[in-house]
Amino acid sequence: MPLKFYPISLGCAKNQVDSERAVAELLSANFKIVESPEKSDVILINTCGFIESAKEESIEAILSFSREKKAKQKIMVYGCLSQRYGKELAKEIPEADFWLGNYNPGMLLKKLGYESQAKLCKASPPRRIKNFEYPHHAYLKISDGCNRACSFCAIPAIRGKQVSQSIKDLVDEAKQLEENGVVELSLIAQDLSSYGTDLYKKASLEQLLEALLKNTNIPWLRLMYLYPEHITDSLLNLMAKESRICKYADMPIQHASDKMLKLMRRKYKAASLRNLLHKMRESVSGIALRTTVLLGFPGETHSDFEELMNLAEEIRFEHLGGFIWSPEEGTAALKLKEERVPVETARLRMDALTERQEEISEEKNRELIGQTMDVILDSVAEESQFHFYGRTQGNALETDDVVRILEGNGKVGEIRKAKIVDSGAHELDAILLN
Repeated sequence: MPLKFYPISLGCAKNQVDSERAVAELLSANFKIVESPEKSDVILINTCGFIESAKEESIEAILSFSREKKAKQKIMVYGCLSQRYGKELAKEIPEADFWLGNYNPGMLLKKLGYESQAKLCKASPPRRIKNFEYPHHAYLKISDGCNRACSFCAIPAIRGKQVSQSIKDLVDEAKQLEENGVVELSLIAQDLSSYGTDLYKKASLEQLLEALLKNTNIPWLRLMYLYPEHITDSLLNLMAKESRICKYADMPIQHASDKMLKLMRRKYKAASLRNLLHKMRESVSGIALRTTVLLGFPGETHSDFEELMNLAEEIRFEHLGGFIWSPEEGTAALKLKEERVPVETARLRMDALTERQEEISEEKNRELIGQTMDVILDSVAEESQFHFYGRTQGNALETDDVVRILEGNGKVGEIRKAKIVDSGAHELDAILLN
């Protein structure tokens, strides 16, 4: 009887890629994936350890499965949280049987005692996306780790220095994903725009995109987690002229005050950031801009916050999310002498920014009413007045706004023309066109 396993993936999209590779690894050794933890021999938990809330979610998941653990059932924990705190947590949660670090090919099988099969996994087996919720969409992790030293971030300590995958390997992976039915590929990394600086000695995102365009027919390519550096005119021109590159950019800016950017060790100033954002608007017609900000960082004053509010008002991002700073072990921010912002003050600032962004998002969505747009159908709208849920190019999966299809027939994974007939702050209502 093959061993049965149940996978759990927590945290970011980069973790999901690792989870898909872990699933493929166990399936390659004739393990059987099951749909509920009760039926499994091994519960496989991929954890996140980036910020406090993510750590809490991961620990709660481990504790929950530990409480329900059956005799002879094994719990295997891996990923960022385990990489960062595995030794300590192994003492506190002895019910979990294995504590591993960041995913590496063959790691899981070796730990489970399948040495010969583990040796065959020196290179990752083809990812298994069909067991996940949206098989028509996949993330392409083009590099791991980060060479930056942002004072609030623990990623370099957890994931190490940047290691880019070769263009050839990424194209081969994309082709395999396309063969499995992927029609939207979201490129991800800790620092997408620095891709290739370690491998090719220069930023090579543009060259990677050109290779993907040439060697695959995947209709939508999306750019996630850009850093303002290395966003060149030629990259923007490529985005503008290639219809298969989504008119979308996810670029966390963190802040808009020079003082805060310096304390955060971001390598740009507010003026250059403004210029870049305006250039992106001007160069790529109809581009949807997503950003993430960090509030309550040590030393932040009301004046600093007002600068961020002014930038949000000026740029009018389509999507804006935020975090409240939490002290993270091993980060340079813990050594700052600046006064710490009371959590309640940071929350009030976040509430004010979120409230204004809601208004901006609603206004921008209202401007789309009457337009005909390409929409990817993500799921059937079960037990609902709608037919499907989908997205435009301006909305990333599970992150941004949803298109609710009121009329029309289709299939999940199709990209269809749809007319926008109504809107809200986070949804568009549309009818499919024949």
